[in-house]
Amino acid sequence: MKLYRDYFWKMGLPYGLEPVEGVEGYKIVMDPYRKRVCIENYTRKAIPDIIYDSALLDFRHLRQPEHAAWQKSVISETADKVVCLIRDQNDRLLFVETHSFSDNLCRGCRVTSPHGIELSRHQMFYTLLNDPFDGVILYDSHGHPVMCKRYEYDKDSQQFTQLLEENWEMAPQPS
Repeated sequence: MKLYRDYFWKMGLPYGLEPVEGVEGYKIVMDPYRKRVCIENYTRKAIPDIIYDSALLDFRHLRQPEHAAWQKSVISETADKVVCLIRDQNDRLLFVETHSFSDNLCRGCRVTSPHGIELSRHQMFYTLLNDPFDGVILYDSHGHPVMCKRYEYDKDSQQFTQLLEENWEMAPQPS
């Protein structure tokens, strides 16, 4: 079994960093055609943690126009939280989004499967709140960045407007 010390995301696929010997590390599993991809985290536990499974949410589909046909319906709304169901064009429930708000601005989104399994998280950034940029970073369930989008921000509508940059190459920075 080939294990890695860590991993990073590039174009919606995970890549291992530094192969390791032993029983602890990350295993990246994919079929020869890369149709299904998984990341398993091996520790001293008997059963590995499944960090990512493209059968539940394939990050590569977020880069394609097919997600534009997905339907979002709000099922619960308070001042600091909005819960939405996301369905595909065949009306199949794909996942649940729970958006967190602070001062009327969305600061984060937790994405779970319909079964309650955490699939990903988004963190929103606003320069008006002294963040480094206006945009969003998508993280896998283990906190590794998958994608970053930078936007123009309209203070009047309090919305991200024009997409300025979309980065799907989240290779680690040299130390």
